[in-house]
Amino acid sequence: MQKIAVLCDFDGTVARDDVGNLLFEAFSENGEAAAIVERWRCGEITSRECFEREAQLARADQDALDRFLGEYKIDPYFRDFRDFARGRGIEVAILSDGFDYYIEHMLVRSGLGDIEFFSNRLQIDGDRLRVDFPWYDKLDCTECGCCKAHHLLQYRKQGYYIVYVGDGLSDRCPSETADLVFAKGELMKHCRVRGVDYVEFRNFRDVERGVVERILLGGEFQRTGDE
Repeated sequence: MQKIAVLCDFDGTVARDDVGNLLFEAFSENGEAAAIVERWRCGEITSRECFEREAQLARADQDALDRFLGEYKIDPYFRDFRDFARGRGIEVAILSDGFDYYIEHMLVRSGLGDIEFFSNRLQIDGDRLRVDFPWYDKLDCTECGCCKAHHLLQYRKQGYYIVYVGDGLSDRCPSETADLVFAKGELMKHCRVRGVDYVEFRNFRDVERGVVERILLGGEFQRTGDE
């Protein structure tokens, strides 16, 4: 039987809020981070350029970051979904154009520290923040700091049927190559414009229900795998 992987965005999907955006807004001066993000949303700069400029503005030490992160939570149904998937041999991983520091912090705090994730890196030097991009695609796509399509392709090469779950602009590329897409927010708008089939979701309870209906019972998995 073909293997199944559910690849999930983090900010606004696994996490209920866009933690990365809120982090830079909270620790930058004079509201300049919001203006930088708007330039990214308009396509004037890449996400990597956006993050680099936001990091230059931000001032926060580790204690301040940890206190900030204590205010934010993951989707209340995500842990149940992880357990549901694990019990059926379904792989679950996170692909994020956000940062490892808060992703790991929030997963570990929620008892989900064993979930694999791929993201950009955030380092703290006193009260200065530095960002690194180990998964930046220098050749084919420079839109995102962490190339989610690259990671999706690696799972596909291993023979996985790909389910993608996301909500934002960085989810556009992987949504166009996944076998089954769960979308909300900006990603849902993109799917409509591009003619990408998707299942609308609000939380991971909806995703769990959709996986059961579409794949485990509905036969969509078998049809896609036979093509």
